[in-house]
Amino acid sequence: MATEKEFVDALDQARTFEKRSSMAEIVGRTLKGRIVEIYVGDTFEDIKYDDCTSKSASVLVGRVIDAYAELIVLDCAYTDQLTRKLQFGNIICLNERSIRFLTEIDEKGMLRDTFINTRDGKLLKDFLMKQKNG
Repeated sequence: MATEKEFVDALDQARTFEKRSSMAEIVGRTLKGRIVEIYVGDTFEDIKYDDCTSKSASVLVGRVIDAYAELIVLDCAYTDQLTRKLQFGNIICLNERSIRFLTEIDEKGMLRDTFINTRDGKLLKDFLMKQKNG
């Protein structure tokens, strides 16, 4: 799991020694070899039922191979069309400008876990107060 310190160190290094680093290069430096989940858009599929529509977010899951300038190279997970099994091996090149946000996949949760319902405002406020007070 990438730590806050790893990201801060990568950003400090970019500020100190380089003219300018891209988001892709920072991600490549801190998350190379790790599995990430990347949100790239609103929805890739709408499933319509009689009484509602369920939207599926446009999310890629893959291992960061490398990055340069605005390019991130990923070994992405995909569903094999013959076996219907999930596997890796789909190498893609992703422009950093298409990324809304990303996170490493680890025991801390997934992207959808970070979206908090507005009805949970009191729970969040209580949680933050406990964190603040130690």
